Amino acid sequence: MIYETAIYPGVGIGNNIKLGHTLYEVINELNKYEYRYQVMYSEKNYYQSPILVQIVDLDIRLTFQNQKDQILRLIEFLHLNGKQKKSRALRLLYKNQSLNEFEQSLQGDDDDDDDDVFNNHSKSLHSMSMNNSNSLNGSNQMENGARITSSGPSFQLIYNKILGPTYPGVLNKSTKSYILSYPGIAFKYKIINEELCHKLVDQSSESVLDSLINWENPNDIVCDSIAVFKGKTWSEYKANNQVTQSSNFIIDLDKGVIVANGNRYIEIGKSTQQDVIDILGPPEDKFNKYDSRLLIHNYLSDDTSEEDAQKDFKNCKFHNYYKLGIDILYDLKTPPTASANTLNSVVNKVVLHNGGIVEDLSFMKWNRCNWTIESSQFANTINSSMYFEELPSGFKDLTPVFLNRYESEFIDNDLDIIDLPNIDVKKDSVKSAKLKRWGQSKLYGLERCIVEVINSNGCISSITIY
Repeated sequence: MIYETAIYPGVGIGNNIKLGHTLYEVINELNKYEYRYQVMYSEKNYYQSPILVQIVDLDIRLTFQNQKDQILRLIEFLHLNGKQKKSRALRLLYKNQSLNEFEQSLQGDDDDDDDDVFNNHSKSLHSMSMNNSNSLNGSNQMENGARITSSGPSFQLIYNKILGPTYPGVLNKSTKSYILSYPGIAFKYKIINEELCHKLVDQSSESVLDSLINWENPNDIVCDSIAVFKGKTWSEYKANNQVTQSSNFIIDLDKGVIVANGNRYIEIGKSTQQDVIDILGPPEDKFNKYDSRLLIHNYLSDDTSEEDAQKDFKNCKFHNYYKLGIDILYDLKTPPTASANTLNSVVNKVVLHNGGIVEDLSFMKWNRCNWTIESSQFANTINSSMYFEELPSGFKDLTPVFLNRYESEFIDNDLDIIDLPNIDVKKDSVKSAKLKRWGQSKLYGLERCIVEVINSNGCISSITIY
């Protein structure tokens, strides 16, 4: 079976994956249609490196910026020329014209694929595979002993017919490749003819383009991958390192005030449920809490007695805003009677999540929430893109509370737990040790603030304001 998707240069692909969408939106879309995908990220420099999501079934790679908002910046279609070894056949359409073709061939040995496409970040990145229980079956392209092979668009077809003339592209002599660029889309061609390679070495960019257009054998210039991006040319896209950020919550920790949407205020202990709904809208989920297993948050505060802590969590309601990365905890004790309007219950705590950390068990349950905190407890402001080592010294002087979300009874059905595979400790002790540490974090408490930090990379996964 051959799938199809439309390409929109500078915009995206199909109806659901668009440039500018957040990692949270795209991951939820992939989960919705049960695609298998692999997430690649940097273990040591998490925020400084992009996050790559490779859709295994379709051989599509998505690149997200990983500072501030996790925005989709690049879409790549990989390995267009050759045997479909792991991916399903995907026909690419531009204005109803097919950009690649397929044919059946006898089964043979697979050639090694060159992973050096437009960007090759994966060599320095760690990966995590996500397999939905009802995901697409293994992509076996074999039919009656034949294998489906693909071929990308020829150089002459793109330049002369489908997209038309454009400015000279970029020749990479070391990789023997040429990038033909148009606004919002670029094609990478491999030059497999040695004679042609030698001919292009000393030519000007205009002469290189002319030689490629007029080369007699189109099979000597094969399209290996296609990139979709925002920008007039591929070079302009590569040079644009601007980091975008949408919403930002500013917290005045001394006053217990959270500024949302620029000028709307949520105040701990004063703002009501109705006030928050007017600002953030209705929650995506909600549930009541009647137990006391979250008392750890209150015990970290020196000025909170055990009796007060017990009262706080006996009758509370959580409102979850997954797309915003925020949870609001309301104190239901405020209405004097059961018949009182719970919309008048006041905010007790606000939890701001960084749901974009791959090694966090809550990865992509919440979106990344960007925040900045001001307080007299530390000289400079802190923000959601900082590592723990960058926080003021006051945090580092604190004794942390260790939290293992995978094994602790602290976790209940309010949180989703990822089922980790059983690893033979003797056969793979390194992988086993890493899995045991997966999701472990530390809690640091200051006055009116609890910070949760991931052990493995020092990223702040959540902050609780109370």
